[in-house]
Amino acid sequence: MTARVAGLVFLIAALLPAPALAQTLFKLVDKTGKVSYADRVPKGFDGEVTPITIDPATNAASPIRVAPVQRSEDAPRDRNSERRDARSKLTLALERAQAKVAAAKKALADGVDPLEDEYQTIQQKFDASGAKPDAAGPRGNCRRLTSDDGRSAWVCPTIVPGERYRDRQKALEDALRDAEAELAVAEQAYRRGTD
Repeated sequence: MTARVAGLVFLIAALLPAPALAQTLFKLVDKTGKVSYADRVPKGFDGEVTPITIDPATNAASPIRVAPVQRSEDAPRDRNSERRDARSKLTLALERAQAKVAAAKKALADGVDPLEDEYQTIQQKFDASGAKPDAAGPRGNCRRLTSDDGRSAWVCPTIVPGERYRDRQKALEDALRDAEAELAVAEQAYRRGTD
């Protein structure tokens, strides 16, 4: 056989299709949702692995067969499920913040009237210099006092809401302000997480 014929035989053999062997590729989806393909699963890969069997003996137009994968409990979830879960959590946080604001507003509205132990007695003074000496005071519980310099004044004890009442009102207002700030944060997180 001449070198020319041997070269021709070699060329024809090289151009003939080789026996078809099935090949497996792997679809890899990492925890961030990035998809890649490889002929081997990388060592220590912590994500979703889907084997894809490619049979070159089949028609090129035939679909690639994808082997079903059993999901384990700790396998990462798909991106849509993660978004649904995140949206559910954001909705729950928003609803809790709204309920907290509503409860704080109700507590403030219900707390307008002083409680029994929140009153104190004060002495109100009214000028009595132009009043007749035997004139009655502005109220029935007033008494007339004359100071060292000769000025006359009515001193009337009266009951008013005290320091405890003001402290409780401030606490209720602070609770409402904090709840509204928490609601603003929840609304912003919801808008960002659902866009």
